[in-house]
Amino acid sequence: MRIAETLTSELVFVKIKAKERVETIDLLLSELHKIRGVDKETALRDLAANGQAATLRVAVGDNYLAVPHAVTQASKQLVMAVATSPAGILWGEGPDELANVVILLLGPPQTHGLYLRVLSRIARFCKTEGFLPSLLDAQSSLDLIGYLESAESSMEEVAEEPDSPRFCVIGAGPGGMAMAGHLALMGRKVNLYTRNADRLAPVQARGGIDVTGEIQGLAKLDVVTTDPEKAVEHSEVLMIVVPATAHRNIAKIIAPYIKDGQIIVLNPGRTGGALEFAQVLQTVNPVVRPYLAEAQTLLYASRLTNPGQVHIYGIKNSVALAALPAYQTADILPIIRTALPQFVPGDNVLKTGLDNIGAVFHPAITLLNSARIENTNGNFQFYLEGVTPAVASILEAIDQERVAVAEALGIRANTAREWLYLAYNAAGKTLIEAMRANPGYRGINAPSTVHHRYISEDVPASLVPIASIGEMLGVRTPAMRSIIHLASVMHGIDYWAIGRTVDKLGIAGMSVKEIRFLVVGAEMKGPEQKAGNQQAIDYTALVGFGKYGFDGGT
Repeated sequence: MRIAETLTSELVFVKIKAKERVETIDLLLSELHKIRGVDKETALRDLAANGQAATLRVAVGDNYLAVPHAVTQASKQLVMAVATSPAGILWGEGPDELANVVILLLGPPQTHGLYLRVLSRIARFCKTEGFLPSLLDAQSSLDLIGYLESAESSMEEVAEEPDSPRFCVIGAGPGGMAMAGHLALMGRKVNLYTRNADRLAPVQARGGIDVTGEIQGLAKLDVVTTDPEKAVEHSEVLMIVVPATAHRNIAKIIAPYIKDGQIIVLNPGRTGGALEFAQVLQTVNPVVRPYLAEAQTLLYASRLTNPGQVHIYGIKNSVALAALPAYQTADILPIIRTALPQFVPGDNVLKTGLDNIGAVFHPAITLLNSARIENTNGNFQFYLEGVTPAVASILEAIDQERVAVAEALGIRANTAREWLYLAYNAAGKTLIEAMRANPGYRGINAPSTVHHRYISEDVPASLVPIASIGEMLGVRTPAMRSIIHLASVMHGIDYWAIGRTVDKLGIAGMSVKEIRFLVVGAEMKGPEQKAGNQQAIDYTALVGFGKYGFDGGT
């Protein structure tokens, strides 16, 4: 990245009338709040806590530069704002302690390395002859940004630490574009892969992904390709962001190129995703030892707005992530959290798979609004207008069945209402109240057709495995099975036949104890050792050593 790329004309103020430091910082933070969504109160608190950094002032020739800065949770990306004042802004306690140019810099903890390098770049600018006078001569914000672009043209790009993990995002739909753009805007090295060359062409033409919403900017990527080998090589973390129905095929495509110690994360796994993915990996490339994990849900609420452009409506506060086997979660999570601290440790892949809230919301809301979707082409807010008290009562019935299946496995699954609070801080006495209190759902319209992944993905990869496990364990799921049946009739597809049943997950006939031992990576002892499905994959074999020295166990 380059410093000029972090600025827009709205974040640059030339020849301001502010007379003192507090007034100037308030102006810049107010605009950062409006343009970049910065939490103004948190930023002010963290600037004050940063002590001398909030009042930093350095002489550059005959003028003075002030660089208030802080690492803060107030911002979701590295942000800057600039103000100039030829007459000077009172910056210190003395009447002569003036600042002529102010550069305010904020960055979240995961961008700390990039943040330090931007500070170094600003210090390097100060040694460039005529730097501050040129900024002060600027007659408009665009003039100032143009000068910064010119000053940086002969410099290398500001980059993250060379040893930071490289990410490969597999999938260029709304979620994949959001994740690739988010990672790149935080200074991470990112590869983007999809089989659809038409989806990649606008990204290549733009020179990156145009990201709007919760974070903003042109996100430059290292590699944009339809070649799976080129995408996967040299990548430490592979983020699979495709519909769950594509997991099996993606596993077949990338399996020949996977290397020991690479981290593979399904975003999300839906229900049973890691189990299915592991089976394919061991079938196609049985000698390789990667780490495999799944997220409980997708980190982003996002939509593609134009070719090469994605709008991020919301980024969840926390998303559980669990490895298969579970003891490897502690090995891989610190690596992922260097860039995405929103990921938190999950218990195991049974827990993440059964905390699948998409199974509760997506198919039922779509089916129960099918006439409205077809009449309006989805021109209504899916989660807000599509859920009435009557619809919410059906969602609650499906949710209760999901929680009951989890209980049969000895797992305490979060209810949908609890999940809304954990993921979005959205609280309510009822499910419908919590959904309507969620700002991340505002502005998200319904799909334009009922032939949508909310059914074609969430029924076979979410409802079917939950209901199938319930059937095996004696838990009734009539509401789920009704939705599965209606979806099958509507689409003319037997979703039960193609879905992730216990047979396809390799757990048919297994006891609860065997299933739990399977996902945590423990060895069965005693008479039950030979019970259950004799063809089940040994998931504990998915072990490796990565370049960071973490140990997958034995």
